[in-house]
Amino acid sequence: MKLTNLGIVAATALAVVAGATGCSKAASEDHSVHAIATSPATSATAAPLRTAEASKQAPAPVVADVDCGPVTDAGGGTRTVIAVGTPTGRVGCTEAINVATTYATTVSNTDTQTIQGWQCSAQPDPATPSSCTKDGLIIGLRAS
Repeated sequence: MKLTNLGIVAATALAVVAGATGCSKAASEDHSVHAIATSPATSATAAPLRTAEASKQAPAPVVADVDCGPVTDAGGGTRTVIAVGTPTGRVGCTEAINVATTYATTVSNTDTQTIQGWQCSAQPDPATPSSCTKDGLIIGLRAS
């Protein structure tokens, strides 16, 4: 008799667990039930999942460009240093000025240079004829 009662209790517990989690035959065929579950047990995990899915779909916000000031190039001309806002972020003005000054004042027989890990080169854009990039960050040297 005890074995029969144990079987009934186990079957009842299994039915309660399956019903509470929405794992019935109909739910297994329609997985949308799990995406909209709002029980206290699933709401804590549902929000981060939706946030992660949303972040894959929406582009990262881009921070604004910052005018870091002028530098003088090797020919005596003035360039405006711009810390360009990208989805990665924005370089600080101190580093941007240091890299831009070294690049603009170095006389070289090539348009491309590596300055403190930054890849600097001439650009076909007349408004920003030179730029430096590193790890998704950009320093623009605009014509003044």
